[in-house]
Amino acid sequence: MDLNNALEEAKLAICYFFNNKFDEARILLQPYAHVSMYHSMGNAVFIFLEAILTFEQRHIVRAGDELKKCLSVCQRYMHKNTFTQSIGRKFNRTNYTQLTDLEAHAELCYAEALLLRALLTFIEDEALTSLIRGGMKIRHCYSSYKGCAQILVQRQWESDVSKLHFESGVRMGVGTFNLMISLLPSGVIKILQFIGFSGNKSAGLTDLKTGYHLSGLRQVLCAMTLLGYHLIVCYVISHQGGDLELCHNILEEQLLLYPQGVWFLFFKGRLEFMKGNLDEAQYWYKKSWKSQNVWTQFHHLSFWELLWVNCLKLDWHEARLYAS
Repeated sequence: MDLNNALEEAKLAICYFFNNKFDEARILLQPYAHVSMYHSMGNAVFIFLEAILTFEQRHIVRAGDELKKCLSVCQRYMHKNTFTQSIGRKFNRTNYTQLTDLEAHAELCYAEALLLRALLTFIEDEALTSLIRGGMKIRHCYSSYKGCAQILVQRQWESDVSKLHFESGVRMGVGTFNLMISLLPSGVIKILQFIGFSGNKSAGLTDLKTGYHLSGLRQVLCAMTLLGYHLIVCYVISHQGGDLELCHNILEEQLLLYPQGVWFLFFKGRLEFMKGNLDEAQYWYKKSWKSQNVWTQFHHLSFWELLWVNCLKLDWHEARLYAS
């Protein structure tokens, strides 16, 4: 399985996944999960989502095992440094021009798998040691993404397609980190800056928009992050509303690609809710809820929103139904 074929199959798996064809995506990814970084990453994401949705210990343990395997597959393809190069890397003098396209993508997939592994660490248990271990993994992941940003600009790419997919991943990762950190309280940001993190909301949103317009492998993840920020985060922790016009444009495009996608149907409902179109919001939330029954945990997101839609409509009977 070469890099180009892996990227094509990963793109097809994403198409299956966001059209609620979960079994088809899983069947496509599993056979090569032990040899291809993208197949391994996709397979691990499925099991990670199952762990996050259920919070059952057996699923959490299995997700941890799969992510470890994914990290191992990525390391197999990463560039092997000589002793001199290892010393140089410690002083930030890495020569990224020596990397092949395959090695560059291995660095990116490693950063993504490391982030999921860090998030999983936080939910494994509530002990302080888990918090510390998760924080250290996120610090390592952040450094990996910064390295990938340097790879993007410093090396000559063998394939424009390979560069496109790599850049979409870098924009998604670096942009999301910048956006997430910028939303934290100022005191926390100062501490994080002291240990090497940085958060710039404007830069983060620009990266995510660029990643979305690139139409690379992670385009849909950039779209999801932008929709989540503008339709949910802005209204929960900010005194300003989100960019509803941008969300409208994104959803118009994504619903053409994924007409039955549970996430985009949900976000369409949220967009109409934020516009004050309660009947339209109710229609799209119900469509999202009824679009799939594989992961019933997704239904509760729609139920929660439908509860508040019906409260605003003063339809207490319906609101009570969704509350129960």
